[in-house]
Amino acid sequence: MAKEITMPKLSDTMTEGLFAGWRKNIGERIERGDIIAEVETDKAVMELEAFASGVLLKTMAKNGDMVPVGTVLGLIGEPGELDEQSIAGPLSEPEAAAPSATAAAPAAAPAPAAPLPTAAHSEQEHEKASPLVRRLARDQGIDLGQVHGSGPEGRITREDLAGFTTQQGVQQAAVTTTPFTSVAETRLPLSAEPKAPQAASSMRQAIAAAVTKSWQTIPHFSVTVEIDMEACREIVNELKEGAHPVGYNTLLIKACAHCLETFPLLRTPAAVSQKEMNISFAVALQDGLLMPVIRGCEGRSVAEIEREAARLIEKCRQGRLSSEEMSGGCFSVSNLGMYGVDDFTALIMPGQTAILAAGAVGERAVVRNGEVVAAATMRVTLCSDHRVVDGAYAARFLAELRSTLEKPVSLLV
Repeated sequence: MAKEITMPKLSDTMTEGLFAGWRKNIGERIERGDIIAEVETDKAVMELEAFASGVLLKTMAKNGDMVPVGTVLGLIGEPGELDEQSIAGPLSEPEAAAPSATAAAPAAAPAPAAPLPTAAHSEQEHEKASPLVRRLARDQGIDLGQVHGSGPEGRITREDLAGFTTQQGVQQAAVTTTPFTSVAETRLPLSAEPKAPQAASSMRQAIAAAVTKSWQTIPHFSVTVEIDMEACREIVNELKEGAHPVGYNTLLIKACAHCLETFPLLRTPAAVSQKEMNISFAVALQDGLLMPVIRGCEGRSVAEIEREAARLIEKCRQGRLSSEEMSGGCFSVSNLGMYGVDDFTALIMPGQTAILAAGAVGERAVVRNGEVVAAATMRVTLCSDHRVVDGAYAARFLAELRSTLEKPVSLLV
């Protein structure tokens, strides 16, 4: 009996996903575990694996369709198993209506071949461009088949896409040159529920829902301290030329994991009794941000945390983060220091208790032994849920964090 391929729920916030194209053609043999399609969720582009072996008998979703979770996308089975009259899916109604609109019986014969061009076009797109480039092209209504790729093996880059829009005089060239405004101002209906099948706004929809829930349901308060980063700066500069360079954010994540062991109330309530410190950290993208999770930070060296962060950042940029890599964080770190920000407050992720907002490490005037001198410092702000912790508890955590970062040798052991 033919088995249904349904739209999976790939994240906690996902209610529907953008179907990004088939990787297999109708009639093609599929083995269990093969990648058969791609789905763009509110957080990333994810590959859809086959849960059974067989032949792709029918496709009910087309490239660009916004499909609710649980909807039938297609059918897998053995040749001859498909009974058109017994199959009824939410997306199959338009295809089922086609034969009834034509009185001649022979006209129904070529119907199963109709999805093939879409599948072939999707396969070409997968070979020629990354998910980010494909997304930008869809936003601007550009056929990637018309764009010349300058990358390896003719792969289309963002620069190729930008050059194409300029040459063609496309009015939406601003989408490429100013992606933040194109997503946030032009395409985003500020609602937790998507109003139209818009690929670029799916992440913004998820962000809008998350920050609204955070602001409306979590009573925030913030505490700020300034930390002497001279010792950390020496470590960063010393390791920069070595085989395992690390950055300030890595030292900060490691220090948070160390301090959270003695301040369990700042961890996600479900993780208070767990020993593993899974730290979420913010990664800025052109159309929003993601919060991947580094697991087991308490048992990782700073070099291992640096490598894992780099791996997750690259997957964020490619739109390839898995659901597991975005879940399970017990505490969050958001760092805007690379943008020259001195200090700021951040919104707590729903389900968590606190988030640390870090500013830039810079030369500032400080008083030492009665004299004003220049020193490298960093301001950090802890935003906490007042239902769980009080100001004194948050202040003690920051005092411990400051002490750890001002004497960071313990982080290297």
